Amino acid sequence: MFPTVTVKEQVMFHSALKTEVPSTVHREDWAKTIELQLRAVGLEEVQNSLIGSDVVRGISGGQRRRVSLACGLATGAQIFFCDEPTSGLSATDAEQCVRYMRLLCKKYGVSIVVAIHQPRQEVAVLFDHLLLLTSGDVVYNGKMTEARRYWSDAGFPVPDLVSPTDYFLDLVTPGTLDSQVDHFREFYQNSRNGKASVDELVYRELCKAALTAEELLEARHRRLSLFGDMPPLRSHSIYGVRFRKQLQKVFCRQVRLLLRDQQGVLTEFLVAIAQALVVGAAYIGIGKGEDAGYHQVGFYFMLVMTCAISGIKVMPKAIAERTVMKLEVSEVLYSDWAYIIAFTSLNLLLSLVCNALFVTLVFALSKLEWTVFPIVLLWNSIIFVSMDSLYLMVAAAAKDSSSAQILLAPFLTMAMLFNGFTVSRKSVPTFMAWALELSPVAHAMEEMVLAIQARADSSELKVVEILFGFESHIGRSLGVLLGWFLVFRIAHIICLKTLHHIKR
Repeated sequence: MFPTVTVKEQVMFHSALKTEVPSTVHREDWAKTIELQLRAVGLEEVQNSLIGSDVVRGISGGQRRRVSLACGLATGAQIFFCDEPTSGLSATDAEQCVRYMRLLCKKYGVSIVVAIHQPRQEVAVLFDHLLLLTSGDVVYNGKMTEARRYWSDAGFPVPDLVSPTDYFLDLVTPGTLDSQVDHFREFYQNSRNGKASVDELVYRELCKAALTAEELLEARHRRLSLFGDMPPLRSHSIYGVRFRKQLQKVFCRQVRLLLRDQQGVLTEFLVAIAQALVVGAAYIGIGKGEDAGYHQVGFYFMLVMTCAISGIKVMPKAIAERTVMKLEVSEVLYSDWAYIIAFTSLNLLLSLVCNALFVTLVFALSKLEWTVFPIVLLWNSIIFVSMDSLYLMVAAAAKDSSSAQILLAPFLTMAMLFNGFTVSRKSVPTFMAWALELSPVAHAMEEMVLAIQARADSSELKVVEILFGFESHIGRSLGVLLGWFLVFRIAHIICLKTLHHIKR
């Protein structure tokens, strides 16, 4: 879960993406239903609190577990599978969590299957049924209230002043001093509730006529249609709502996350301004004075290089959000395309605005002629977009931030080293000329300087053009930059869709 989302927003997000709402049901009515579900899991008082994380203050760990229960309830789930829901919680939070699970079962008629290790006695008595396993074999399958009698019938009554659950586990845990695994395995096989009885029960239930998944969805659709018009049933799709609604909900949440993030929009603008002041301070008034044309090439080079590497800062955020996205996609809340479109468009828009702010401020400090500003802004925006695709691809492919840096190194080295300035057409070894031709930085640098020279008709820049061997091939340059954009965008999408799936 994202730390800057409130409890109520998290539950409403899950509900909105799993169930179509009748046309007559207003948002206020829907919100009241969510509030009732939050009350059922004891989260009514914290519904407007942030989920929180290690760096964002929010609700407690036990309350976060109950948010997961509320999300499942809001989606209309009838069966919950909980793997160690009390691990890492205090004794009080663990007991509260299981108590609310029991309440959901009784109030909403859902079934909750819990895998739990060494529960406290106060927690164990809250369960209705116990299935005890040892090394993959069943040694007890029955009501929790009948477990003590079962152990007595097996010849091992629970001693006084001993926790029954601890005693049960001690006797069926292989390798312990009191282990009686073989005895209880055999006793279960011969009991009236043994494997033969279970197989017979399963066979009888399978023979009964039951509704298919599609029929269950149709019945639910008919019930909801009584309250207003409903979209057609999506029996052919694994998703609960249309893609348009998925995209709308994911996009709105991304905007909300961006605005609430303490390191979000405001920080992006402040960093762009600070970066512009630092770079601009080194080139104040570079557009004036004698021999200015010679020195301006270094300014253009620094501008292109800074824009090319500034997109790296998106990588940690993309990696962090990817984990949450993968979890939600694995729950079939929305298509990964909805996230890809929402995240990419918002990130690109914000980054381009910040990049334009940076270029504008640096250009203003340089006191260059404003007639060449559109050229500078255009080529620096193009190189930024091209390199941004590379950073997003690496963020999607890498396991974590450390491996992302390792994976990025060869691509970044080639693009930065063969830049058309420190390594130019005049100085590059013949056998490495291909690297210069493939470098987006070199093409952006070359085309920008040549376009400025043509606009300003500077004799000094003409000398620089000859010195570095600049050649204008606008079609080829745009092709290389567009190629980097398309290749790495496609690779980004492929990596995001195929790698790092959640293993359940």
